[in-house]
Amino acid sequence: MAGKAGAAAGAATPVAKLTPATALSAIDTRWSNALFRAGRGVPRPVWKLFELTGDGLVWLALALGCALAPATPPALRAAWANFLAAWAADLVLVGLLKGTVRRARPVYNLRSDFSVVVAVDHFSFPSGHSSRVSFVALLAWVLLGQARPGLCACVAAWALATAFSRAAMGRHYLSDVLAGLLLGVVTVGIVTRGTFSSAGLAVSQQQSEAAFAVVLRAWRTMAAAAGS
Repeated sequence: MAGKAGAAAGAATPVAKLTPATALSAIDTRWSNALFRAGRGVPRPVWKLFELTGDGLVWLALALGCALAPATPPALRAAWANFLAAWAADLVLVGLLKGTVRRARPVYNLRSDFSVVVAVDHFSFPSGHSSRVSFVALLAWVLLGQARPGLCACVAAWALATAFSRAAMGRHYLSDVLAGLLLGVVTVGIVTRGTFSSAGLAVSQQQSEAAFAVVLRAWRTMAAAAGS
């Protein structure tokens, strides 16, 4: 009788159905955790250096400094203007996806050395660092691929290393990284108007010079007002 009761109880227990989504999630979790465990063998400052080089505020400061420097040649200023357009598009796309998906970061993410700039930084999908380095590398290829292929290859290697370091240091799941890399391609597609060539860049040299003239005029007006 007891055996029959146990069999009946066992038959009544629902068996979890393995769907493609849950299977992919399990693989993502397992591989992400494996990358994190492997990454623990690397000194933390190494990962922090990669994190710094892919930081959005660092790239924003660099782009603004180069774009607004009076000695910057017009063609180079236009290139940085397009970079700033890509930076802004990337910021919007990543923010929208993070706020929509709202995926929590891995539980093993080290919060003591993790800086949150805006609220959506609490979320994991997609990796903003990965999308950023992806568009940096691809835009570099669009602008310099024919003239400096070696440099572009080095930038691409840095971009991939930085992207996968996000999983290795526990900041993101592997799927966050892959989604970020794909999102960077979308960003460059937007800035080049789908051509992925310098001929299709959204900001022309004339537009960048006009914008620079406006900023320079405003800066001089503020400087004069401050000095009076």
